[in-house]
Amino acid sequence: MFRLFISLVSFTLLIACQTVSSKLKEAELISQSVSDQFIQDSREDLYKIHFKTSGKSLIAFGETTNSEARRSLLSQLRNLTLPIEDSIKILPDPSLGENTWGLVTVSVCNIRTGPAQSAEMTTQAILGTPVRILKKSGSWLFIQTPDRYLGWVDDDAIQQTDTSMMLTWQKGKRFIYLPLIGAGADPVTKEAVTDLVAGSILKLDTISKTEALLQMPDGRKLTVPSNDGMDFDLWKKQTEANLFSLSSTARSLTGRPYLWGGTSSKGVDCSGFVKTVYFLNGIILARDASLQFRHGQFTDPQKGYNALKPGDLVFFGRQAKGNKPARATHVGMYLGNGDYINSSGYVKINSFSPDQKTYAKFREGMWLGGRTILGSEGEKGIVRVKDHPWY
Repeated sequence: MFRLFISLVSFTLLIACQTVSSKLKEAELISQSVSDQFIQDSREDLYKIHFKTSGKSLIAFGETTNSEARRSLLSQLRNLTLPIEDSIKILPDPSLGENTWGLVTVSVCNIRTGPAQSAEMTTQAILGTPVRILKKSGSWLFIQTPDRYLGWVDDDAIQQTDTSMMLTWQKGKRFIYLPLIGAGADPVTKEAVTDLVAGSILKLDTISKTEALLQMPDGRKLTVPSNDGMDFDLWKKQTEANLFSLSSTARSLTGRPYLWGGTSSKGVDCSGFVKTVYFLNGIILARDASLQFRHGQFTDPQKGYNALKPGDLVFFGRQAKGNKPARATHVGMYLGNGDYINSSGYVKINSFSPDQKTYAKFREGMWLGGRTILGSEGEKGIVRVKDHPWY
């Protein structure tokens, strides 16, 4: 009788373990479904949710930047008829307190895949760029840039602040620096304070006919010639991208070196190049070529390059095959007459026409089509600087 009792208890425990184990697998399937629905791309939204069991309870833990995804997940988990413990953290991390905003305080800061200098650099942000601080690890900050891109940056490159101070910065006088490369000098000693790149945004203290007194996000003061830039709010209102301005900006970067992850006039990768060109003309694009390929009016490659308009983005990469969609791995900007400008080794002009010396033969069979940006402002991935709430 005792052996029968033990057998029954063991069988009951086995069934209970199997039930919890099956619920764990169901939870993971639900989580994957939620991720597929709400997280379009992990470069722009973080969703790292895991599960474990504790007795008969299911514990959901991890972190995400998407509160809607979390709500949907918890709602669907309740259908498992199992006690659910919610340990999911919504970023920004509460441990940051009020300091969940920041301003880039070096000419160009490198943003990496992990909290280490040895981690791959995937993008950059230039001086004065507002960022959202999501969490911290040692001396590293996990941030989101205005184009929604996520990554890690050394905290020396960011002036951390709170919502109140960010509003003060937004409402205050600011100055946008426009030459491709330059420098600021100490107003008293005239010694160098920092280098500057096109698109840098600084606090404007005073301006005369010859000199602008500026302040960096960390308080350092510097001067530049007053005609090296203009009032940022005025620039936002007046700047309207057009075919001439885009072409002029793009051509001015000719010869700049290719830099993986680069998004400044010091050096650019292919998507960083078109992103920089458009930003200097008042438009924020998505970060990577594969992200940019999703936005704007599409020009089918079957129509040929003559269907393109100057200023259109042109994409190259893996052709669609079977159930695999096309994936853009390179992008440039169309100039007209079969020419496009792109960062490939360095910023240069190539041609779609095989009879031209500038024809890039190795890209044969890789053209995926074009995207028209002008006229699509306001859509996801194509935001005017003046309309972006962070600026």
